[in-house]
Order: sequence, then structure tokens, then C-alpha cells
Amino acid sequence: MDYLVQFQLNVFAFAILIILYIIVKMRSKVETFSKKLLILIMITSAVAMALEPATWIFDGMLFPGAYFLEYSTNFLLFLIGPVLGGFMLSYVEYHIFKDPKRIIKKGYYQHLSVLTFFVLLVNMMYPLYFDVDPVSNSYSSGAFKDIHYVVLASFYIYMMYFLLKNRKNTNSYVINIFLGFFALPIFGMVIQMFDSKLYFSWTSGVLGILVAYIFLESTTTEEDFLTKLYNRHSSEVYLKHLKEVEKPFGIMLMDLNNFKDINDEYGHQKGDQVLIGFANVLRKAFQQKGLIARIGGDEFIIIFEGEYMKPDQIAADIDLHLNKLEDPVLKQLSFSYGFEMYQQQFTLKEMYMAADEKMYRYKREFKSMKDKEQLM
Repeated sequence: MDYLVQFQLNVFAFAILIILYIIVKMRSKVETFSKKLLILIMITSAVAMALEPATWIFDGMLFPGAYFLEYSTNFLLFLIGPVLGGFMLSYVEYHIFKDPKRIIKKGYYQHLSVLTFFVLLVNMMYPLYFDVDPVSNSYSSGAFKDIHYVVLASFYIYMMYFLLKNRKNTNSYVINIFLGFFALPIFGMVIQMFDSKLYFSWTSGVLGILVAYIFLESTTTEEDFLTKLYNRHSSEVYLKHLKEVEKPFGIMLMDLNNFKDINDEYGHQKGDQVLIGFANVLRKAFQQKGLIARIGGDEFIIIFEGEYMKPDQIAADIDLHLNKLEDPVLKQLSFSYGFEMYQQQFTLKEMYMAADEKMYRYKREFKSMKDKEQLM
């Protein structure tokens, strides 16, 4: 019972992982590489949380096999850190590049784990990280133990660098989730450095896993999976609500120009990055009360609340934000748009069709102008 009290954080975190694993297996009708990586992270964390109390429990105990148990649990606990870090970096890379082959080719970033394994083999003859006295079965730290934690910290720093370096390849929403994903276990490590009896190092990592699952794996029915804007169904529900409460509102439909050419020339992965980048620009450009949604393909809608709308100003702001981007494809991106205010004699379908007609009239004019430029 004393051990249960001492390691109650580990017990609760372990229980959370078991429940989360069951939820993932029961709710995941469609298998994804992302969920497989998250399950690997969950299993590795669970093993770490089982090993940590075991190293304390077996320390100093004298019974047949006690020395083996004390040494092996410490051996594995030192090894599990880089293993978990490799899986975490693989998870991050997948969400940025969506390419399992890249991760498999890099061996799930387990290079540091292999290096640590060989160091631990040397440790059995020359205690570098830790030692266990075969007579008293008592644990003691090695002279180079801190190097292990410095290497682990460097690995996490590299993960942060990798994330920020490739932040333009994914949604800012995903970047913020991963910053929390890393910050929580680092925060736990710092706390445990000040008091080794506060077992926050691994348990705080479980909170990071929980955050990743909630915000990255269990997409809500209101959200567009790719851009993290609202989806078409959400926009329709919101429009019905505004009509029912008789609030003044308007809509601005947008469609990217020549988006098919981007897919044909650069590939669909680049096309997805363009949609994500444009969604981020919409968030920056639209600051009024309302809702932004992706309604399909390269079509978007902004729903305004209020009587005085300035769609041309919004369009100008979007262009301004696009021109500030470094990505040449996004920088040169253009769009067509159509705006319509709701009126009592309109049905929602009629309002949408009116805005849609204006948008395609704009698109035809844009195409006509481009054709003239090519002839000149």
C-alpha cells in the first residue's frame, strides 16, 4: 500500500493510457499510420511508467533474482527515453509530411536508441550511467549519468527545431498542439530534477499524449480535417441559426483560381499545403464576428454577422497577407469571390446561389483577363 501511495501518479497515468488505448481501438474504424505511431508512443510510455517504480521497489531488496530485476529495470529505463523520443519525432514528421516511407526509411528515428543500447552494454563492465552493488543490491549513479539527460534534452531541442523549421508545411493549429506535446514532458522533467520523489517526468508525458489524441486524432464533426476550419455542415447549421434568430448577416464565397494547375504541376501534397496556407491567411484577414469554413475542394465561405460588411476590404487583406508569405506558390495565389447579404425574401439556398453566381462571374473575368495577357 505504501508503494501505491508513493507512485499514485504513475498508477493514474497508467490507467489513463489503458483507457485511451481502449478508446482508440474501439473508435478507430479506419486505421491510419498516425494512430499506429500514437499507439507506439502510448505503449512505450506505459512501459516507462511500469519500470520507474520497479527501479525504486527492487533497490536494496535481497532475494533470489533481486539483483537481476534491479539492474534490468534500470537498464531498460535508461533505454526507453530515446526510444520514446524517436517515436515522438516520427509522429511529428508524419503530421508534417504525411509520408510513412520517410519515417520507415529513417528507422523511426531510433539511432539514439541504438547508441544508448551500446553504451548500456559498456555500462555493464564500466559503470558510466549507473551501478548496482551485487552484495547490497543498491543503486548508485554513474559519473556520466548527466550526459544521458543532456543527450535526451538535445533530442527534444532538435524536435522543437525540426517542428519550427517545417512549420510552413502544416497548419499553425497542429504546430501549437505539438509545442504543448513537447512542453508537458519537458516541464515534468524539470520538476523531477528538483525533487526526485515527484514522479512527473513520465506522467506529464501522458498528458501530452492525451492532448495529441483529443486535438489531432479525434477530429470533431464540426471541423474540416485538412485545414482545421469549420466544415460545410457547420456553416449550414450556423446560417440556419442566424436566420432563425433574425440577425443580419452575409456570406462571402471564395474559390482559388487555377488550383487544378497547382495540383498538376506540384502534386496533391503541395495542393494540400496551399489549402492549409490559404486557411491560415483567412484566419488572419477576417477579424469580425462570424465563421470561416471550407465547404469543399478549394472553396471557402466567410459568414459575416452584422449589417455593414466590407468584402472588398477582406479580399484586399487576404491579398496583403498572401504577398507577405515566402512560399512562391502561395505568394502568387489568387482567388475569386462573391458576396451577398441575407434578405427576408431570400431563402438560404437563393442567397448562396446569388453569391455563387457573383463568384463565378468574377472567375470568368479573371480567366478572360489572363487569356488576354497571354495573347499580348
